[in-house]
Amino acid sequence: MRDNMNLYDKPRLVIFLLLFLLICADPAYAGGKQAVNYTKTYSIEESYAFFNHERTPFDTKISKLSPYDVAYLKHYFSLTDQAFQLRTNMMQYFYVNSQSYKKQIRNYVDKINEVLDNFILVRAPTKELKDIEKLTMLAIAEQRDFFIEWSQANGREVLTLREGYKYNKRVISSHLKLQKAYTELMLLFKDEDPYNHKAFYDHLCALDFI
Repeated sequence: MRDNMNLYDKPRLVIFLLLFLLICADPAYAGGKQAVNYTKTYSIEESYAFFNHERTPFDTKISKLSPYDVAYLKHYFSLTDQAFQLRTNMMQYFYVNSQSYKKQIRNYVDKINEVLDNFILVRAPTKELKDIEKLTMLAIAEQRDFFIEWSQANGREVLTLREGYKYNKRVISSHLKLQKAYTELMLLFKDEDPYNHKAFYDHLCALDFI
């Protein structure tokens, strides 16, 4: 009888398990997608689709909020989308090889810092929104610092960070800040249109690593 895979052949079993783990660790395969096109720069819309996130743009026309709040949130969500897009594209390089992401990390850091700097272009009209902004900026900065940590890792550390990034202290801290930002946003604007409530969730959920 033909034996394609003898489970008691330990060397072959180890190779099989390693290949399985590597495939499952790749977000493209884990999401049931084809192999990632690493030369592609994903747009914001494509970034949402890649991670199977729903995208609900904040609708300024149906909003029940003040003009100042509407103008600020339009700007705020534009920046969270940019940060999410940059993170999506940076993740691709971390699933290729060390040279690829080490060449891209500086470009990513520069662009993320630009996003953070752009928060001041539209001033938060209330203290509550300013607090939400601070939480969001800190969360984005922690994601940036996680990528810097990853780019400086060597050997087994690279694989550990790639496979277990959801357990990294910076990623967890960023996650908690974004959860708090979302909760405060919903409490602050509890009477907003339900469509925009969903927009709040979709934007911050996409930005969240976890």
